[in-house]
Order: sequence, then structure tokens, then C-alpha cells
Amino acid sequence: MPIDMVYFCQPEGCSSIGPKRTALREASSFVFTLTDKDSGKTRFGICVNFYRSVEKSSATFAANKGRATTTMRRDSWRKSIEKSSDSAFSSDYRNVGPSDSEKEYCSRRDSEATGTTTNLPATRLAVGGNDSESGGSHSPSPRATRRRQRVRNHSLTSLCILSHHPFFTMFRECLFILKKLIDACNESSNPRRVGASKQTSRDSVWSVLTGQSSDGASSIVLHDVKEIETWILKLLSAPVPIPGKTRVEVEVLSPSVYEPLVFALPSHTRFTLVDFPLHLPLELLGVETCVKVLTIILLENKVVFQSRDYNALSMSVMAFVTMIYPLEYMFPVIPLLPTCMSCAEQLLLAPTPYVIGLPVSFLMYKKNFQLPDDVCVVDLDSNKLTSPTEIPPLPEPEGQQLRNHLKQ
Repeated sequence: MPIDMVYFCQPEGCSSIGPKRTALREASSFVFTLTDKDSGKTRFGICVNFYRSVEKSSATFAANKGRATTTMRRDSWRKSIEKSSDSAFSSDYRNVGPSDSEKEYCSRRDSEATGTTTNLPATRLAVGGNDSESGGSHSPSPRATRRRQRVRNHSLTSLCILSHHPFFTMFRECLFILKKLIDACNESSNPRRVGASKQTSRDSVWSVLTGQSSDGASSIVLHDVKEIETWILKLLSAPVPIPGKTRVEVEVLSPSVYEPLVFALPSHTRFTLVDFPLHLPLELLGVETCVKVLTIILLENKVVFQSRDYNALSMSVMAFVTMIYPLEYMFPVIPLLPTCMSCAEQLLLAPTPYVIGLPVSFLMYKKNFQLPDDVCVVDLDSNKLTSPTEIPPLPEPEGQQLRNHLKQ
């Protein structure tokens, strides 16, 4: 698994927010791609990001213990995954290097309760603990004060599936189900519900899964963690459907509760699988602007897309590259280039054409960098196309026919 994948899961870094920032707590999903520079093979990453409550007092404990626990758990996973290397859901985990969180552990948890801090991203499952509250309008006791100090932030956490197959919808569904399962187990094993002492509040399912603590975890928590890991392993062990011949039905939950997820690939003689909305750029930019964007891509210009929405950004880049079929874009395509990746801006200086998606914050954080003069910029949020040169119109009547077809 590429070490740099953590940057793509959290493109603007691993951030923590105060308990009052409720607007940022909703889960979001997006897609990114990883292309091997030697083989040219592309892997698709489907990521679900959400903010999870963490105890500030647990940061020091996690920093000291997280490294050893993460290494042990990686070794266990490596042995399990090797048994299912032909899976549609698996990748090569046998050459896993140390994660970026082991190299650069974030000190963001020492920020103020209502503040927001951003650092280099942590691993896909960020370190955290269980929430606790204390209140009252009277002057708080020392114990209540300590409890409030423990519950400081909500930390950005990522769940991700990396695969050679673009089953975006189904993989996204799997990740949301996994999150709900972990949340349900975490809630059911809450010490306040099972009668355990308050000192064991850190021994939650999320804490064990993220490598924060396991030695002192209760038998209930360890049982739930084992069940979740078994669920993940079964998902990873699902076979790859034969294009145009077979389909794979995966029972992620009991059939009486949730219908099996169906995975299938079209025959090689037909169109490739397009599991994302091709019409999204038309809704965001309109027909006229979309035709101009297609024109500059066909003329092999350097094109940069910008948006605050990771999902809209990556989907739009893939949609434009797909819409030029039967032509095939032979230059670099990066649907989402992380802001926090070191020296990522150097890719924009490439002499060849490219199509790259950038978060809005990318150029803001690269203060000493300026886009080359020959780059066309497409702002998906403001519906603006900026080109250094005049964009020639498409030949007529073909151009009008294309616009009429897109308007339908």
C-alpha cells in the first residue's frame, strides 16, 4: 500500500475542531486515484471522512503507545490479507512501510476547544477516544473541570477502500455500513451503559481499532473488535467478478436486514464501467462552459480544476476525461492532488499537458508558488473558466449538434 495514500484520504491535513463546530461533523465521501509510475496501472480510492470525538488527555498516551500497537496490528493484517490477494477489495499489503503518522505525530490536540488546527494527516483511522460531558450552571468542581479538559476536540477520521476496480457506489456503501457498525459497537460497549468504571472510558471500540489502547480493554470491546475485523476480512476476501460473465453478491449484513451488494463488470467488448455521474459537470458549469472545457482538453492544454467539494472535484475530472471517448487521454490525470503533500505543486510545472484537480486551499498554502502562464483554470464553485488564450469554437454544425445533445 502506498505510504502517500494518507495524504489523499485527508487532502488538507488531519484537523481537529472544537465541540461547538457541529457543521463540520457530517460524514463526507469522495474518490481519488493512485497511478503507478512504472506500470501505469491505476488504483481507485474511495474514502469516507468524518469527525470523531477524542479526549485531549489521551493524546500523550496514544503517542507513546500507538506506534507499537499499530505495527503489531499491521503484521496481523498482512498475514490475513495474503490469503486473499485475488480479491476485488484487496491490494498488496506485504510491503507496507511505516505510516506517516508514525513519523510525524500531530500535536493538534493541544489546541483550544473552539479552535481548528491543521497538520499533516494521520493514518486512515485517526487516534481518538470516547466522548464525555459535564455541565451545570454553577461553579464546576475540580473533577468536572478535569472531565471537560479531557473532552476537547473532534478529530478528522478516514475510512478508505483501495481497489483496481471502480465500484465507487458499492464501496462507498460498504464504508458507511462499516462506520455504522463500529459506532453501534462503540455505543453498546460504552462503560456508562455496561456499568464499568469511568476510568475505562478510553477503552472503546474506536480506541482499540485506532491502536490507542488494547491491553486494558474489556472482553466486550475485544469481542466487538474481533467481529468487526472478521467482517472486514470477509469483505476483502470476496472474489473478482468475471467481466460480462459473472456477478458477485456480498452479504454485508443479514439478508433480512440489508439486501446483498451486487458487483459486476461489463464485457471487454462493451463500454467500461462508469460508476459516477457523467452529468455532474453539466450541472455545475452549464453546457456552454462544458463545451469549452472539452475543447481545451482535446487541444491538449494544461487544465486545472478547483473546488471546495472533494467529491465534485474528482468526479468532474473523471467525467471530462471519460466524455472524450472514443478518444483516450494519454497524459497525466490526477482527480485530486492533496494540499498537504510536500512538493505536490511541482507536478503543475510539468511540460506536458495534464488534467489535475486541486482543493481551493491548495494555492493558498503554496504561497511561494504561482501557476504557469499556460494553465487553464476551471473553478467549479463559481462556474468560471480562465484561459490564457482564446478558446477556438468547435466546427459547425457539429458544435451545435453537440450542445443540443448535451442540453437534452
